[in-house]
Amino acid sequence: MDDPNEMTFLEHLEELRWRILKCLAAIIIFTILAFIKADWLIDFLTAPALNLDVPVNLQALKVPDTFLVQLIASLMTGLILASPVVIYQAWRFVEPAMQRSSRNITISVVLFSSFFLVFGVSFGYLVLLPFSLRFFTALGEGMVESNYSIRAYLSYVVWMLLAAGMVFQLPVISFILTRIGLLTPVLLRRYRKYALIGILVFAAILTPPDPMSQMFMAVPLLLLYELSIFISKIFSKEESSQDESDENDGEQSEES
Repeated sequence: MDDPNEMTFLEHLEELRWRILKCLAAIIIFTILAFIKADWLIDFLTAPALNLDVPVNLQALKVPDTFLVQLIASLMTGLILASPVVIYQAWRFVEPAMQRSSRNITISVVLFSSFFLVFGVSFGYLVLLPFSLRFFTALGEGMVESNYSIRAYLSYVVWMLLAAGMVFQLPVISFILTRIGLLTPVLLRRYRKYALIGILVFAAILTPPDPMSQMFMAVPLLLLYELSIFISKIFSKEESSQDESDENDGEQSEES
């Protein structure tokens, strides 16, 4: 028998449209608020380059560049600030397709994901960005002047920070996949050595070719993977306990 509460395909599309509109509205509102403080944002994002030992000059090479860098910085800030709204709307859209035991974790998903996004962006700003800038500017030290387009520089910064934020979503993905039954701690442990190799390669690509820089990148990623195993272990146990409780309740109701 069909579930009377089940939505049709067109109703799903309508719900998706409204959730996308809500996400866009949140991003636009936070972007506008960030644009009001655009000068401060530019100072904040250019500080890692201007504080290097090698002199760096950031230049606006085209007429609209000053406006565009303010817009880029504001949009990135708007995306980060609106991320809890976006995550909430995305989760609420896919939640009906989850198992009943996995539906009541909306707040946990939003809080976990927002925390690790901010933590990842902070790690990118405080660790990855300074290391990469030191490496690239040192390559041409004494041979060329470091005169960068501020638009190209800011695009690089935005890519670096958002990429770091996405990488730090690994524990959240582990949490979600464990709750819906697609991931187990046994599986994560089985592929740990492959993950280690992948993390070391990833760290070598993104960081300067010295062991210390690669260590700063690889160690947090390894800790994230181990944290993902720990999270998967905790919530797979909770899932099993809940399933056993549901089975016991069902048996008791049948006996009565």
